[in-house]
Amino acid sequence: MRTLSRRQLTAALAARQMLLERRSCSPVEAIGLLTPLQGQDPPAPYVALAARVAGFAREDLQAAIDAGDVVKTTIMRNTLHLVTRSDYPAYHQVARQARMRTWRRTYVHLDEDQVTADLGAWLAEPRSNEEIRERVRRYEGVTDEPWTAIVFARTLLALVQLPPAGYWGDRSRARFVVDPRPLPDPADAAALVLARYLAAFGPASRRDVASWAGVAQRDFAPAWERVATVSYRDEHGMELLDLPGAPLPPADTKLPVRFLSRWDQPLLAYADRERIIPPDLLALKLTLSGAQTVTVDGRVCASWRLDRGRRAVRVMIEPHVEIRRSALAQARAEAERVARFCVPEARSVEVVGV
Repeated sequence: MRTLSRRQLTAALAARQMLLERRSCSPVEAIGLLTPLQGQDPPAPYVALAARVAGFAREDLQAAIDAGDVVKTTIMRNTLHLVTRSDYPAYHQVARQARMRTWRRTYVHLDEDQVTADLGAWLAEPRSNEEIRERVRRYEGVTDEPWTAIVFARTLLALVQLPPAGYWGDRSRARFVVDPRPLPDPADAAALVLARYLAAFGPASRRDVASWAGVAQRDFAPAWERVATVSYRDEHGMELLDLPGAPLPPADTKLPVRFLSRWDQPLLAYADRERIIPPDLLALKLTLSGAQTVTVDGRVCASWRLDRGRRAVRVMIEPHVEIRRSALAQARAEAERVARFCVPEARSVEVVGV
């Protein structure tokens, strides 16, 4: 069995996440290839796409949201993402499996089919979280804790947020409707999601896939039987699985500097994150804080933020490891690029820290 070095795995991740070179594609195509983008922070999906898509503009993604081709919803790890409309039912079905097991144990006295039908009919009209809480608390056994009723509804039903949810600057209280399409069979859904994952993040272990999705490994068990894979090992002897013929660039592939968004997917895609986060940086807990990160040679080396003035913007870069001298000019150029994208009205940009 072929052994892949850490550098080969880092290069593979960069290639599949469009971090080798920016591609010309629509936001819908990009999100389909990258897997759903983290949307906890409204600008994050836009920053993520700007790092990867040539000529990307905020209006492109907002138009896709308005058209219903991209939806904002709660799926993997019970967090907000932007996902393509076509793939959403499968992601929802996979993400809900563990929660459904808990739901059925907790509400064994309720008729699951009847409750689903009643709530689904009610949520055909847009509803706020407060309205959902008030409605769901009528069911016996639903406590007054703020998120219990919300999780109850989101587990049973495929709820999506309506625009302007998903817009760059949206801070309004979201309104939700149920996606009326029938959910795929759990095994079919897991197979589709597994194939999407491996295309975007492979080679990876079974544990990596489950960690990324926030589910038990058993929820992907049928998918491993359906999706054709090839096997590798990493330098520690761990078996890694991948799609046949998927890109595996050589270890010496030059990986450009990139400025990533908050909770950017590559940082959350593995149980073992060595290919993207050096072990020395794990103590910083960047995946919990949501710090925006900078990659050099495909791995996180710094965090970044914007300091906005009336007419100028500063890109504040905080190195976490020494950045090689030959990468500094590229880091400054990427810093200016991301600042111009985030604050297009700025008259000047200053880069601080590198």
